[in-house]
Amino acid sequence: MDAGLLSEIPGKLSFQLKTMQDLAVYSHLRDFRDMSIAEIGGGDSRILPQLAKTNRCFNIEPFEGADNGPKGEVRITGVENIRTTVGRFDPILKDASFDVVFSVSVVEHVADPEFSAFLEDNIRILKPGGVMYHAIDMYLSDSPTDFWRDRFEMYRKAVTERDDLLPVGAIGASQPAFTPDMASNPDHIMYGWKTISPSLNDLRQIAQSVSLLIGVRRC
Repeated sequence: MDAGLLSEIPGKLSFQLKTMQDLAVYSHLRDFRDMSIAEIGGGDSRILPQLAKTNRCFNIEPFEGADNGPKGEVRITGVENIRTTVGRFDPILKDASFDVVFSVSVVEHVADPEFSAFLEDNIRILKPGGVMYHAIDMYLSDSPTDFWRDRFEMYRKAVTERDDLLPVGAIGASQPAFTPDMASNPDHIMYGWKTISPSLNDLRQIAQSVSLLIGVRRC
C-alpha cells in the first residue's frame, strides 16, 4: 500500500490518516537532493529526519503548544528550527528562501480571514520555481456542509486563480463528497480524538476525517 515508503520513515507505523498524509507528502519529496526544505508547523516532525539526510531542512514552528503541538522546542538532527509563524511576514523568514515548503495537518487550523496572509507568506518565502505541498484535514460526508464546501472552494481557488502559481497534479471536483476510495481515520483513532477535541464530536457522527493534498509551483 505504501510503495515501500513506510520503511523510510522509522517509528511511524500506526494505521491512521496521519501516516497516509506523511506518505503522500513524502512521496513527492523523497528524491530531492541539496534542496532548501521547510516544514511549516512541523513540531516533532516525522518527515524532516529523512529529508535532512540529503537536504538543508528547517522547521518553522513557534513551539507554543497551539493545536495540540509541542509546548517546548523539539530538536531534530540536521534540522534548523525557525521559531515563528507563517502569515506574519516575519523578516526572520527571508524572501525566496526555500525550494520546498510543506505542511501536514496545519492549514485547516488557519482561520478563513487569515488564509490569504498565510498563502501570501508561503509564496513570499518560496523561491521562483519552488514547490509547496500542504496536506489539509477535512470532514466530508455524502452531503458536505456549507462550511466544508466553502473551505474546499477557498483552497481550490488559491491554486487555480493566481498567475504566480501553477498546480502540481490534477485539481479535484469543485463539490467534494466522501467516497469509499478515500483514505480516512479508523474508529480507534477517532475515539481518541473524542477526548482530545470533543467540540467536533457531533460532526464526527456524520462525516469522515479525510485529507486534501494541495501542490503548487511558484512561477
